[in-house]
Amino acid sequence: MELGPIAKTLIRNKIRFLLIGLEVSLTLAIVLNCINMMQDLQWQIDRPTGLDEEGIIVVRSRPFSQDFREEGYLENSRKADLELMRNLPGVLAADTFSHVPLSGSGSSSGYKPLGAERHTLNCNYFVTGPSGVDTLGVQLIAGRNLTLDDITEAESKNVLITKAYADSLFPDGDALGKQIQGRTAENPDTIVGIIEQMHGSWPSWPFVNNVMIRPGETGSVNWGITYMVRAKPAQINGLARTLEEELLKLNDGRNVRTETLAEVKADTLGTNTAIIKMLAVVIVLLLLVTALGIVGMTSFSVTERTHHIGTRRALGARQVDIMRYFLTENWVITTSGILVGVGLAYTLNYALVTFVNGVKLEWPLVIYGILGMWIIGQTAAFIPAWRGARISPAVATRTV
Repeated sequence: MELGPIAKTLIRNKIRFLLIGLEVSLTLAIVLNCINMMQDLQWQIDRPTGLDEEGIIVVRSRPFSQDFREEGYLENSRKADLELMRNLPGVLAADTFSHVPLSGSGSSSGYKPLGAERHTLNCNYFVTGPSGVDTLGVQLIAGRNLTLDDITEAESKNVLITKAYADSLFPDGDALGKQIQGRTAENPDTIVGIIEQMHGSWPSWPFVNNVMIRPGETGSVNWGITYMVRAKPAQINGLARTLEEELLKLNDGRNVRTETLAEVKADTLGTNTAIIKMLAVVIVLLLLVTALGIVGMTSFSVTERTHHIGTRRALGARQVDIMRYFLTENWVITTSGILVGVGLAYTLNYALVTFVNGVKLEWPLVIYGILGMWIIGQTAAFIPAWRGARISPAVATRTV
């Protein structure tokens, strides 16, 4: 093995090789954490939400006619809209909502078991009617759905909550039928149903699975009314156009806009997509610069040792021996940089987790990163090493 001569060469040219090793270290640390962030952002986009994302149309009705300010006009308009929507071909369910899930806009509050001496737990709540659960496409796993009788003027409500929130409030699993309160014990709510899974308004929120559905009628003259309509995914595009046309025929004193829930989610998570693309560009540039650095270093080493190569070839060294020498030298430099880079990667990840709510770096990703850096390092050094191996003894020995 050429480890002895390689070690002497590295010591003689330590500044050059230290710089390349440092470049490898920084590249590995940054790339690993960038990929880790990309995976987390993509996971937020792809994870199941419990909602029928592909089958829901969001309809926003914004009035401008003064008729809506007359007593009872808004309520009658809401009833007429719902009747029209529910009777359209292909519609499975429709109802009004205070906010749209996955939209980035919503309301949150904190609750705890009635009388409990503990802090309240955050949740995102939605106000909707008896058809809200069917419209969202979420599944009830315990208790009952909301009914018209649940829509009352009383402050205390019968509510539905997600299983994740139920388990947080009642770890023993006995949430159904229990009462919960806000900061004070006045007007407690009663849990009458538990939803298997549902994401709230903010996909990146740590408590996105903590959701409550409260009964009520929503809408106002100033803010309009938000409807959600559920249908089979294949009918969504045509139904969206039909909804706009038919609602304006019913009442043209307003603006009507439709979009699918999938489009709402994509818009909300557009920042995630942009960050993923930006990080991908950073990764490509870093790897390209590092690879070029290794190519340049190996090429310089080959040129610098042309006479040495010629002498070895004249003494019987094969081309494969010359290539092995430079590839081994590069492997030693790359491996040294990788060892330092792994430490830097975990240090950087610790800072991200501690100060900016980053995601912990998992060891399988580190292993893949090490293997990838070895492959890049050896691939980048291969062509210069191959050129060096092809130097003929006659030409090399004349180069003094």
